[in-house]
Amino acid sequence: MSEHEDGKERLSVKRLNRILSILLSEMKDLTDEGRDLPIRWNIMHMYSSSQLAKLLAMHRGINPELAAIAAALHDIGAVVTKKHAGHAEAAPPYIYDFLERFNRASKSKLLQVNQEEAEAIVQAVVQHSEKESDSKDPFIELLRDVDSLDAYLHGVKIEGGRLERSKRVMKELGIAFPQGASIEQ
Repeated sequence: MSEHEDGKERLSVKRLNRILSILLSEMKDLTDEGRDLPIRWNIMHMYSSSQLAKLLAMHRGINPELAAIAAALHDIGAVVTKKHAGHAEAAPPYIYDFLERFNRASKSKLLQVNQEEAEAIVQAVVQHSEKESDSKDPFIELLRDVDSLDAYLHGVKIEGGRLERSKRVMKELGIAFPQGASIEQ
């Protein structure tokens, strides 16, 4: 999870940083034409979700790099199809394709995303929009929580499962949910 060098410590996120870099290079020149949400939203949400995922994963004892990779890829279905409706369910082929290209470009097997990790990412992404239900899989729950809280932190009006998840995560982290916060969708 972390690397030690000369008495210093750093979080091991080489794969994540490379994935974020590749995603940005693929997304930055996309247009907003025909999109439900502007591409700049997807880029901002990708970066902030991956950061939140690392923090929440460390807090919950989950692999922070893997959680952040899932968060970075969780809306790839919306990026590719340009539509928010059904984006989670549409994501698997795009995730597998992206990870296959990433693995081919990786010079070291140690930097590749293995099949078990890819499956965990895909399962979490496919189920991340189901904010009203609870999963026994902590990785799926983490991605649902991250997506909810990140939307709130970006000023998106939230309600229902997103609101409840945001409140629960903030309480878990010892942060009071602001009184009178705008909470409509």
